Parts: sequence; C-alpha cells; structure tokens
Amino acid sequence: MIIIGWKDFRTSIKECDLKSVDYIISIDETGTPTLKNLSPDSPNHQRWFTISGCILKLTELNANADKVTQFKDKYWKNGIYNDHRVYLHSRDIRRRQGPFRMGLEIHSEFIEDLNLMIKDLDFSICSASIDKYAHFNQYVYPQPVYQLALLFLLERIAIFLNKTSSNAVILLECRGWKEDNELLSQVVNILQTGTSYYQPSDMKCIAGVYFEHKLTSEKLKSYWPFELADIISYRINRYSISKQKNDTFTVLEPKIIGYPSHIYGRGIKIFPS
Repeated sequence: MIIIGWKDFRTSIKECDLKSVDYIISIDETGTPTLKNLSPDSPNHQRWFTISGCILKLTELNANADKVTQFKDKYWKNGIYNDHRVYLHSRDIRRRQGPFRMGLEIHSEFIEDLNLMIKDLDFSICSASIDKYAHFNQYVYPQPVYQLALLFLLERIAIFLNKTSSNAVILLECRGWKEDNELLSQVVNILQTGTSYYQPSDMKCIAGVYFEHKLTSEKLKSYWPFELADIISYRINRYSISKQKNDTFTVLEPKIIGYPSHIYGRGIKIFPS
C-alpha cells in the first residue's frame, strides 16, 4: 500500500494534525527571483528579493487571531469590505487602494494602529534577502534566487526550532497547482538532502509543508498569517536595501531571531554580504 502525504503534492493545512506540532510558519516574499535584465541602474524593487517567515506558536494562535480581528473590526464593520474579508496586503496599503482608500489622517492613524497590533502579536521572524545584481556578478553560475533564498530561510528556521527542541509546519500560499508542486519539490529536496551547514537530521524539526489560499472560498475569512508575512517581508526588504531603521522596522526588530545582539546571520541573512 502506497501512502501519499504532504511530500508528494500540494496539501491543504486542513489535512495537518496541528496538535502534533509546536509552530506554524507562514512564508511570503517581496520582489521577483528572476536574474534577467539586471544592471547597476536597476530599481531596487527589481534588484532585491526577500523571503520571510513568521513563526507562530500554536498555543498563541487564537490569541493572535483575536488581535488581528479586533484591528480589522475597528476600521471595517465585521472586517468586511465589498462583501469580502479585508486582506491586509502591503502594496494595497501603501498605495491606499481598495479598502485602504482612506483620507491621509485616517490612513496615518491606521498605520499607527497596524504597528501597534504587530508589536502586540506574539511571533518570531526570520528572513533572507538577496541583492540579485551583486549575486549575478559574483558567480559564473549563480544559483537560482528563489531556491537560494529559500535555503537560507530554512536554515534559520532549523536553528530556531532545534535550539528550543521544537517542531513546525510551513504554510505557503496557493498560487497554482503546477507552481505549488514545483515549490514543494524544492523544499522537500532541501529537507531531505540538507545544506552545506546542516544535515538532513537537522531539518527533521520541519514536520510538514502545507498550502492554503489567502481567502476562503466564500471570501469571508482570511488566513491572516499570510497577511502578516506579506507585511513583514516588505518591511525587511526595505531595510535590507537601505540599512536604515525606520518606525516600520523598529517595531519588528525585537521579534527577529537573535535580537538584540545576533540578528545578522541568524534572524536576517543578506546575501552577498
């Protein structure tokens, strides 16, 4: 009898026995991984790629969800806009479009409250950013950007989990059946073969990789860990580029693995360094 599981094809988080794990880790990225058409003059949003993970403890998941719900309910009745659950998408927030089409004063208050909510949530952060132009010029055969950033991220997740003798499942957003299964194959390959620094046994703390759509089919509920990962990834991407700590970064900083003395190399990987 052949048993098919999460390693074989895209599987919903609903199929996971969450009682058997300590953490859920939502992952999202900012930028595109392509190495085509890069130059010293490429704008930063084309030159840099960032992937980030939000490490959420299962015992705090409901409390965190309540805080996200309360935040949305403050600005939209029952958290609904145009018959859809409001989805906190970083780009829409910055561009003040869709549900975030607010007056400047209200939008400013919204951003302040968003920062306060993030500060109040109980979670940890790890991230990897790649300067694609520098990467392309440093190596004769540069590794694929997404795969390399993913490897860096999984190493940081393993460091965190092994240090606390914990385990976790990874949650990824559904994009398409083919794309999702290709991504799953990449993750499983890293977990099964290890990396230059970590053996496969070190990666066993990652107990599964699951996928979900950002909104439920009736669009009245959202998977808020994706929203959190999207916002965090963009903010760390901006920091990786500028190296400047503004308000949107400092609210994250205490949650980054290795804070306060060992953020770099542990919680945040910037490559090439």
